[in-house]
Amino acid sequence: MKSWFVRGSFSILLFWAAACGETGYQFRSFYKDTSSLLYQSASMKNKPFLKAHLISGDVIILTDTWQVDSLGSTVSGTGQRFDFNRRTRFSGAISVPVDSVVLFETNEKLIGSEKSRLTALTVLFTAEAGLGIFCLVNPKACFGSCPTFYLKDAGSVHFSDAEGFSNAIAPSLEYGDTDALRNHVLTDSVLTLTMKNEALETHCLNSVQILAVPLKQGERAYQTSDDRYFLSDRQVPLSAATGPEGDISALISRDDLTERFSPADSSDLNSREELILEFTSTGRMEQAAVHISFRQTLMTTFFIYSAIGYMGDEYGDLMARMERGENLAGQLDNGIKKELGNIDVYSWQEKTGNWQLEGGLYETGPIAFNRQIVPLKNPVDGKSRIKLVLNKGLWRVNEVSLVSLKGEVFPEELQVNRVQKNGIESPSSLQDLTPDKKYLVSMPGDSWKLSFPVKKPGEFELFLRTQGYYLEWMRETWMREKNMGRLWQLVFNPDGYLEDVAEEYKEYEKTMEATFWNSRISTRTVTYENK
Repeated sequence: MKSWFVRGSFSILLFWAAACGETGYQFRSFYKDTSSLLYQSASMKNKPFLKAHLISGDVIILTDTWQVDSLGSTVSGTGQRFDFNRRTRFSGAISVPVDSVVLFETNEKLIGSEKSRLTALTVLFTAEAGLGIFCLVNPKACFGSCPTFYLKDAGSVHFSDAEGFSNAIAPSLEYGDTDALRNHVLTDSVLTLTMKNEALETHCLNSVQILAVPLKQGERAYQTSDDRYFLSDRQVPLSAATGPEGDISALISRDDLTERFSPADSSDLNSREELILEFTSTGRMEQAAVHISFRQTLMTTFFIYSAIGYMGDEYGDLMARMERGENLAGQLDNGIKKELGNIDVYSWQEKTGNWQLEGGLYETGPIAFNRQIVPLKNPVDGKSRIKLVLNKGLWRVNEVSLVSLKGEVFPEELQVNRVQKNGIESPSSLQDLTPDKKYLVSMPGDSWKLSFPVKKPGEFELFLRTQGYYLEWMRETWMREKNMGRLWQLVFNPDGYLEDVAEEYKEYEKTMEATFWNSRISTRTVTYENK
């Protein structure tokens, strides 16, 4: 699935913040004065603004009022234009083509023709008043998610079946993400999926597909981390499992939504622990794999919200710098994500008396379970031992099993043929989900019914593939914690950062779960249109 380093790809943005350096990063005082006034508490609530970051590097700030032409291609208003070096180029009436803008910022809800073109490129700044006391007391644990998906319209987000593209926190980071939905018997001609926006985020979806693998009796299909799919006709459950706390077999032997997790280390968030697992197979498995059902805790949520807070009123400027830059996806392998590490899978080799690294899994997102396999390099016969090495306090493990693989398969693709938004038929939204440059834009509180035609009934292993990106809204409480020095430490010295913030995180850890789930936006009672 994902991911944030939760969101994982945010390390790219942090790279931009650091790469600019102290001298190149500081804007001239008159730009900083003009810009910072926009984000003062009173201004945020009472004085509307629209800030446009251009492809050229210029910035336009429109205040009080602006308008979008009937085609949604030009924004006009009164304000100031600053060049790349943040010198004032012009003051007065300004028009700017939307296609020349990489990112907008505003404290105003976009309506009418503005919404159709601008929303997918706009970071909104908002107060948390609507989320109640939970976010005000514990702002780094407010609910955050990518699009959440439900095969059944459960009332609780705890039963979300999937969450999409957690790493894609900006348009330039758009990617395709696949999640296992488990096996299901489909008896109807239509499969319906519910998609929700339950956070203060703008979700922009390019496409949504269901991948279906037909199954015979006793078969399952599993997904690897590089999106390959394999049939299996045999599953070996745990015979024993231990962690630092003792016997954990009851927690991780079944896919029953019980989880094994541990609190973070109190002195260093960059710490490891080991889980030792034992399996007993009857008969030889020529090709075996370790199957793990897992998700993350709220540790990465804490990191992403902290990073945004450190940027303060310059969050939009840094986002725009990233949008104007090259593809820096390689930065994901460095920094915080590298320090936190994967769930690494080892197998015990009796002949050599050593643990052999088989592979690792990393998917961000604290809501839905990821279900993936790590194929083993050697056959399995009889008793086998597996070791999981993982960051302490970062991972929740739901189930681990050993499976026998029959061979690789290629799923059928089911395409959306009907879309309902908040209970109303929406043909235009269906058109937006075609895999092109259009996007279905989902705002806080939106609920969507997506229908997929089923060719023939039967038992299938289902996977959800989504492509898109999302924009995190800036919260007023985060902006009070601006600290560029701490941000640079996170980028350049992540090991030291994880040690320095351990005590702070441990305080948040005590109440993060309650804050996170209680600040979710209910799609039953709230939509962006009536916020």
